[in-house]
Amino acid sequence: MKKTMIALATIAAMGSASAQVTMTGGVDFGYIKNLAETSKGFTNWGAYLDFSATEDLGGGMSVAAFMELNADSSRASGSGTCAGTALIPASATATATCAIAASVYSGDRSLTLNMPVASLTMANTRSGGNQGAALVGPHALWDDVYSHGVISRANVDAVVLAVPVAAGVKVIGKYVEGAPDYAATPSGATSVLGFSYAGNGLTVGGYYNSTDYTDAAKAALPAGYATTSTDLSVVYDAGVAKVGFGYDSARRGKASTDQAATLAGLSIPMGAATVGVNWGKRDAASFYTLGGQYNLSKRTNITAAYGNADSGTKATNEYALILHHSF
Repeated sequence: MKKTMIALATIAAMGSASAQVTMTGGVDFGYIKNLAETSKGFTNWGAYLDFSATEDLGGGMSVAAFMELNADSSRASGSGTCAGTALIPASATATATCAIAASVYSGDRSLTLNMPVASLTMANTRSGGNQGAALVGPHALWDDVYSHGVISRANVDAVVLAVPVAAGVKVIGKYVEGAPDYAATPSGATSVLGFSYAGNGLTVGGYYNSTDYTDAAKAALPAGYATTSTDLSVVYDAGVAKVGFGYDSARRGKASTDQAATLAGLSIPMGAATVGVNWGKRDAASFYTLGGQYNLSKRTNITAAYGNADSGTKATNEYALILHHSF
């Protein structure tokens, strides 16, 4: 359930304008073991507050803002790796490396200008691309399932222009500051051109990425590295099941031996319960997750999950049993 606060302001020269602010959140507790076994046993898996604000600007234009705040009592203050974010039902988790001065830190945030012919979004986000869209199975794991050499994530600043061109079809252009495919390596800016389609139970996204490396970044990169990459995801919801398939080419800035990744996900609803599996592989690295979620209500659920990640030389596992409540 959303707690909505409506603020009305009267502008003498323009009549009245309305702004709507919506606050949602969630709290998670449970028993977990993460891949590194640095977190094991009963813990506060996560807690978050999301703030959304919209305003009608008139003339078919509007602005929308989003900000996420996360709090995790199991994470010590200081610099470190922020792992584990809000458990949205049937959604993936994400991992971000960040410097934190307290146990409360900022997650995704964005500002979108909606226009009659397009939308322009400016964002800072943990999600560098579309590669994980195929992973539709529910899970609640502490570590990012895209890690261990299959798909990596990094905090990036991006400007996104989306232009509707047909029913359900958008052409999308992105300008990304940073390195969405490898957080630790310096780089220049990345430009992205892609498309998305949503309709008739089908969701498709395809993107071409090109990075303009700085001289300092080039000096740190291996010989034969790629400057471009592509990714494609297809998700079909048949009602009785949702299935996803994904492809991510050899990554930009990696050695010439880097290979493409293949991903797949399956989610099956069974009344109040949903079960599913996710799988991914690149080179010798691979991962899989098994998960089940039972909805006690629209805002409360229990999720059990198991995950295994294999770097190619070592396989590790993690598990979680989480009680989640959103508001």
